[in-house]
Amino acid sequence: MPVIIRDINWEETDINLVLHIPMKGAKANKLDVLSSDQYLKVSFPPFFYEVFLYDFVNDDKSRIIVQNGFVEVTLTKQNPRKWNQLSHPQSEDKEIMKALREEALNQISLKQKQRAEANSSLLNANKREAVREQMKLEGAERNRIDTIKKNERDKVSEEMKQFEENQKIQRQLAMQNHIESNEIQLKEENNGTEKKKTIFEENTSKNSLPEISLEPKLSTPLRETCRIAVNFTSRVFPTPLRESQTDIEEQWLRKQVESRQASTDLQLDLSEKEKDIDYLKGKANQFFQQGNFQSAIGVYNHAIRVFPKVATLYSNRAACHFQVRNMMKCVEDCSRALELLDPPVPDNLLQRVKAHVRRGTAFCELELYAEGLLDYEAALKLSPDDEKVREDAQRIRNFLEKNQDFS
Repeated sequence: MPVIIRDINWEETDINLVLHIPMKGAKANKLDVLSSDQYLKVSFPPFFYEVFLYDFVNDDKSRIIVQNGFVEVTLTKQNPRKWNQLSHPQSEDKEIMKALREEALNQISLKQKQRAEANSSLLNANKREAVREQMKLEGAERNRIDTIKKNERDKVSEEMKQFEENQKIQRQLAMQNHIESNEIQLKEENNGTEKKKTIFEENTSKNSLPEISLEPKLSTPLRETCRIAVNFTSRVFPTPLRESQTDIEEQWLRKQVESRQASTDLQLDLSEKEKDIDYLKGKANQFFQQGNFQSAIGVYNHAIRVFPKVATLYSNRAACHFQVRNMMKCVEDCSRALELLDPPVPDNLLQRVKAHVRRGTAFCELELYAEGLLDYEAALKLSPDDEKVREDAQRIRNFLEKNQDFS
């Protein structure tokens, strides 16, 4: 049952009214205060104090301080004057006090509602302002990037123009040098012809002609024909050898060797069927086709323990997890398969496309559409002619654009 506090002290001036209410050993965090223009209630269970004030006060300027075991309430009067008494003259009339209490509670409820609406309006305004500022920043960033791109394009255009002018000047110089060289050569040939003519005339005058040999002279002997045998180095990959792909292919082959060695070490205590990866795949596929996905997962779990670096096992187990709606496990297995399919080579292209598509679908099932779109775009980059993947990627992109919230 509530206990009414009566031993309070109060003092007043023409402007303010100060009340000192003892807290009776209660803690400050349990203090509850209700106040209006003519009503004040301070409660800290099981104690409480209420008063119907003699005149009106300005509730918005009221101040409450808890210190030294007392609650100090400072109220500002609406009409500056001394009251000489604290309570309402009719505070003994229960009906009037009940009406005043209901009016005060309604006033307090109205103020709280107005305060909540003001806070909500302020919050929404702040959100809208934040969105506008974000859009301004993004617009400024786009303008900055466009400016950088334009400057780079202008720079490249200027460099190309300068390069073409230099090429034109070099061609003109080369042509001029060629003409000068031809003129010099022609001049030398004319001089030689004149000299030969002079010598011929001198020999003719002496009735002696130079001997002319009609046999052709060979400066170098003809080369002998032969057959050259060419042997090509055998390759594991069907594509031609390229220096830029050498390190990637060697890394892939090393991973395959490590996988086979790890599998060999683990298979020492297993039966022949438990060590046969083709048998395990066939058994798991049989369970999968029968719709017994949990059994298929169990077979793949054993196969992965024996062959921990075979990407196909993780990819197939991801398909089983997808069927039983275990999307997080599906994402993990697809990610592990993509790790094992590194470095990317033509032999594992189809496996990488399937892993990206399956992981993207699992992300979409988890409502992580942005992550799913990234995987579909990665698959489309690997297989640009796949119309099904292109349509699914566009469908996810349209969904994101439609549901994007800017408010």
